Amino acid sequence: MLSQYLFSLTHYALFEDRLFRAGAASLFASLLVFLLMPHWIRFLNKQDATSDFDQGKKKAPPIMGGMLLVASVLAASLCFAKLNAYSISALLILLAYATIGGIDDVMKIHNKRLVNQGKITKADYQAKADGISARLRLFLYFLFSLLVAVFAYKFIPGLSGHLTMPFVKPEVWFPHLPNWAFILLICMVTTSSANGANFTDGLDSLVSVPIITTSLFAGMVAYISGNAIFAKYFLIPHIPGGDELFPICTATVGAMLAYLWYNSPPAEIYMGDAGSIGFGGAIGMMFVLLKIELFLPIVGGVFLAEALSVLLQITGFKFTKRFGKDRTGRRLFLRAPLHHHYQLKWKERFDSGQALNSKIIWRFHLVSLLALIIGSLIFFKVR
Repeated sequence: MLSQYLFSLTHYALFEDRLFRAGAASLFASLLVFLLMPHWIRFLNKQDATSDFDQGKKKAPPIMGGMLLVASVLAASLCFAKLNAYSISALLILLAYATIGGIDDVMKIHNKRLVNQGKITKADYQAKADGISARLRLFLYFLFSLLVAVFAYKFIPGLSGHLTMPFVKPEVWFPHLPNWAFILLICMVTTSSANGANFTDGLDSLVSVPIITTSLFAGMVAYISGNAIFAKYFLIPHIPGGDELFPICTATVGAMLAYLWYNSPPAEIYMGDAGSIGFGGAIGMMFVLLKIELFLPIVGGVFLAEALSVLLQITGFKFTKRFGKDRTGRRLFLRAPLHHHYQLKWKERFDSGQALNSKIIWRFHLVSLLALIIGSLIFFKVR
């Protein structure tokens, strides 16, 4: 680890300081993305690594930008975060889920090339647009999160199923789940967070800001809960060692801010499933390890809304098709996920699709920022 090496070399306490290491991780990750992303975009363009079809003279941007983001965060974390069971668990989920998403991205690119070669139709491509099947993805999500949950239980001293309840001090109500239920909760939260981030990644920069806000919240909690005095003052559980998640959170924020330079509308590159699934899963794992999993639906409200819109759309359609009078399925939304619903609902109000998408994106970003403020206010004060 770079910071430990610099400390042993110079004996400057600065290199051991948590705030310095977190700031350095953020700057290092953002610098890597700024420097390497142009080369990565050129490489992907040469490989025609796109999942969309060109529109006239406008060439579709490549996907798989998330692979570079994940690599940058991993490199920054390994340099400036101390490896303990907390940081290793989060990084393992980030790497495992990003691998699942990366395989999905590669299969999308492969299927699109088959369309261009005339081997399959566009209709067949749409049927295979998810790359690997949803069932296989869910199975892999649960498998990896289960393995990491077992690892965390074995190597994190005192890890238990206590839940921090919104609006309630731990001294008043600090419910506890048995080990099997808590492990199941870890799997469910991690999987749900990954799916929510994946559904949100549908418009330029749409998923980046929720990842930033949820990472900021987790980073604040990690820093404060890792200090016994701060934790006592804010009436939150003291989590020794959990503060090593702080540099991972700041590295994620730094990488995402640099990524927005290239992904802001009109996007030069898309994150793809490797990034959205990887970071979504890592955020879910960190929220569980910091005992703030019940705050994820609040701070990550955009993730929740996007995932719920898909669930309600599918469930509602199947229910009305089976039990409705005319046996024809009805949809609750014009299209799911939620941002697509607003694309269809508001399309007559704007002169261009770019203006429409910008309006949706900025409103979702504002919701993410408000959710961060509300979640922070509830967690740190309204108890």
